[in-house]
Amino acid sequence: MKSKFQHVALVGKYQTTTASTSGANSRAALLAVAHFLDDLGCDVAMEQDTALNMGITDYPALSVVQIGKQCDLGLVVGGDGTMLGIGRQMAPYGVPLIGINQGRLGFITDVPYDSFAASLAQMLRGAYVEDHRSLMNAQVLRDGHYVFQAMAMNDVVVNPGATSGMVQLRVEVDAHSVANQRADGLTIATPTGST
Repeated sequence: MKSKFQHVALVGKYQTTTASTSGANSRAALLAVAHFLDDLGCDVAMEQDTALNMGITDYPALSVVQIGKQCDLGLVVGGDGTMLGIGRQMAPYGVPLIGINQGRLGFITDVPYDSFAASLAQMLRGAYVEDHRSLMNAQVLRDGHYVFQAMAMNDVVVNPGATSGMVQLRVEVDAHSVANQRADGLTIATPTGST
């Protein structure tokens, strides 16, 4: 079978190391997926933090920027948190991502690890439906200065932090005022929703 995607990058739970049991399981899962892709004739690379923390040296290690410029598919082996993290970073490059669920939650990493070979084989042949996800860019402005800025694929939560009590919020979307709120916090979600 010839894959529609030739250069595939693997991203794992890069905050995990092989010193733990879950790290050893993650490493084994990444290598199983990599060998599966090898057998299909794909050029396989590892995201650099994943490769470093998992001790994987059999494949080229690429930065997110390099993946964005060189790869035509990213496979995320982990849970929704791993997908959300790399999804934000990969968004500017338009590289499609497929999530293989090795975590506890799998709302957006919906290919079960136990059956990844059957599902992935079909997808790599072109049998898939793209699910484009909206992103939002959130900025927190305090006393005329930006104190925080981030891109989110699922939600943005604003709360008073370590202090208790209410916060005064002015919510704007594309420079248009939406609301003035006095509340103990605010959650704004994309269609992906809060996990």
